[in-house]
Amino acid sequence: MGTIFQSEKMQLVQMIVQNDAAHAVVEAFGESGLIEFRDLNAGQPFYKRAFTEEVKHCEETGRKLKALKEALDESGVPVADATGELISSEELTQILDDKENELEHMTTQELVLLKNHNALREQQYVLDLGGKIYAAQAPGSSVSEIAKGELEITDFSSSTATTMLSYIAGVMPRMSMQSFQRVVFRSTRGNAIVNSAPIDEVLYDYDLKTHEKHEVEKDFFMIFVAGEMLKSKISKIATYFGGTLYAYPDMAADKAQMTAEVNKRLEESAEILRTTAEMKKTMLVEVGKHYGTWNFILSKEKMIYDTYNKFDYDVRRKVFVADAWVPSKDVYEVWRVLSLATAKAGVETKPVLNLIETKATPPTYLPINKFCAGFQALVNTYGTPRYREVNAGAFAVILFPFLFGIMFGDFGHGTLLMLFGAYMIRYEASFEGKKLDDLVEMCYGGRYVIFLNGCFGMYIGLLYNEIFACPMGIWGSKFNWEKDVMEWENGPVIFGIDPAWHHATNNISFFNSYKMKISIIVGVLQMTFGIFLSLVNHLEYKNYKKVFFQFIPELGFFGSIFGYLVFLIFYKWSINWVGIGKPAPSLLTTLINMFMSPGAVALPENDELRLFDAQANIEQALILVALVCVPLLLFPIPFLEKWEHEAAAKKKEAYKQMIDEGDEGAKEAGAHDEDDEHEFSFGDVFVHQAIHTIEFVLGSISNTASYLRLWALSLAHSQLSELFWDDIMVMGALGVAPGNPVMTWVAVIMWVCISFMVLMVMENLSSFLHALRLQWVEFQGKFYMGDGIRFVPFDFKTIGQDLSD
Repeated sequence: MGTIFQSEKMQLVQMIVQNDAAHAVVEAFGESGLIEFRDLNAGQPFYKRAFTEEVKHCEETGRKLKALKEALDESGVPVADATGELISSEELTQILDDKENELEHMTTQELVLLKNHNALREQQYVLDLGGKIYAAQAPGSSVSEIAKGELEITDFSSSTATTMLSYIAGVMPRMSMQSFQRVVFRSTRGNAIVNSAPIDEVLYDYDLKTHEKHEVEKDFFMIFVAGEMLKSKISKIATYFGGTLYAYPDMAADKAQMTAEVNKRLEESAEILRTTAEMKKTMLVEVGKHYGTWNFILSKEKMIYDTYNKFDYDVRRKVFVADAWVPSKDVYEVWRVLSLATAKAGVETKPVLNLIETKATPPTYLPINKFCAGFQALVNTYGTPRYREVNAGAFAVILFPFLFGIMFGDFGHGTLLMLFGAYMIRYEASFEGKKLDDLVEMCYGGRYVIFLNGCFGMYIGLLYNEIFACPMGIWGSKFNWEKDVMEWENGPVIFGIDPAWHHATNNISFFNSYKMKISIIVGVLQMTFGIFLSLVNHLEYKNYKKVFFQFIPELGFFGSIFGYLVFLIFYKWSINWVGIGKPAPSLLTTLINMFMSPGAVALPENDELRLFDAQANIEQALILVALVCVPLLLFPIPFLEKWEHEAAAKKKEAYKQMIDEGDEGAKEAGAHDEDDEHEFSFGDVFVHQAIHTIEFVLGSISNTASYLRLWALSLAHSQLSELFWDDIMVMGALGVAPGNPVMTWVAVIMWVCISFMVLMVMENLSSFLHALRLQWVEFQGKFYMGDGIRFVPFDFKTIGQDLSD
């Protein structure tokens, strides 16, 4: 039976079904989501598989559907969810072909109309800006005042020369205008007058082949030149630089007539564009209504054909063979679904369902809910649990927020964080299934993590008796302010730290000592718990040699040193050292002397270092236990594995001898053993165990020291909160200008903003990352392998979901 603490037991099944029922069977299992099909053609290239063409056809159809989706997104048309509409894949292919052709035709037509409309706008600008340079007068034509001055300079001011002038008008990209003018000057040897003016409106260039449009800033130009030859030459140069030439009438009456015609055509073009856009929008709205259904049907068909390619086909018997992993408790349900699917397909031959015994590693299936999903995602980022391995995600639900709360402990800040998580939980329906910003999506996915982090921050804040760095007096105080002493007759405060310590002159020293010891206690207890969880793994895998030669030595080594340290902390707390008139010994000095001078604490001159009687004997015994545990952890397991391998080799030789004598059963058994055979190297095993031993021995010290980050971040959070309160709220509101409401509001706003950015954002993230480090390395490193394979059932409900988590 599987729970969140341990994965479900899995069973490998083999199905033998007639080919005619393949679609019905695969579809039925896709609807039920019970099994994960194994790929029986894992070593075969994709192009050599049976249903390669069908998969390619689905991908091509998917390309068309994707093009429609891009058009929907570009037009802002909403997409409806999938409905129960029944439509075959062939009909869907035909519909998508028609819709793609219709969209292609409408898009091309729209681009042509836009290009013509853009050309009319450019013609309008040519007529408007050209009138400022060229003035048409009846009965002949003459140039404007600006042009006359330039004509005099170029010796074209005479009437004979003026009547021989030609002109060219058009528009050109602004970035090419200067180069164009230089080339015109050089090619005509200065015998041309170039006039230009910027066009304020941004115009477009359209590419009918790629269906792309680009914004282009353009300038109007009009060039006066003598002779048709130079006019033709300049026209070619303008075309080369991307310019577009437009007509400009000589006579004023013709210009007025053309202007009216252009304005009329612009109005007609705008109306046609509006009608075309409405037709396209109507078509896309119709597509949007069915897009969800079409996408589901197409994805479903592709999943089915991909699954077909995992099967092994018997052409002679016209059946297919499929292997699949299924939770052991659902084997009967798999048989029921298989029988109903074959009956629905009208196949007379009953299917065959075999239970396969195998040494292959099954996938890991953990039945989790939305409450545990965020914590399990944190663990899965480290690695998926091994099959039947103790799941670290189950313990992360409590241990991770507890570690976070120790570092983030403040009732006020914890309340804000809890309210934020509660808000996302309360309104999770409004977030579910919607496309969210990356930051919002991350917070929504971890809403229960945030909520519990806030709850534990509140709890630890109550223990610290702190709210926004101010001490709370909820439980009262045992400190007599008049006598300046603690009164313990009725015992200490009922919960947490006495708030009087926040006002003591040595409060930093007190909280330093207290939080440092709490960090060591929490770390040792959590890592000891991790060692005990490794025992559960050893018993599950029936690896009894690791029970005696890994779990017991690890527990003995770790407990004899760091378990003893925790005992000393509690013992030191239990003694009233002032009352007995003796200074409290330093625990760090005690632990160092335990290894550097074993038994020296029993000497009379070291009486001040002694915590209790028989301390020297106990410490010597613990050192002996630690020293004995190291070789027990290093040597036995490699030699036991070598002995097991040699026994298996002798068994294999016996099978070979029986095979030589003609025993058919032995032949099958021998063949089965060869499938599971793997090379054994005593050197590799010994090196691996040596690395594990060194890592555990040295890691015990470094990991315990690593938990001091709980003390460091808790102290930093408390001191920063106190600093912001004293220097901004107290000094700003009361010290600078007492009674000034403006300064008070300024101080409050500054305090809120700085506290939010530094404490609620930066400190929150820092505490989260450090708690994650302790969860992954220090805790999970004691028992968690994280090299499993996640169980991914064949389920149509996963269509459109991200399965990367």
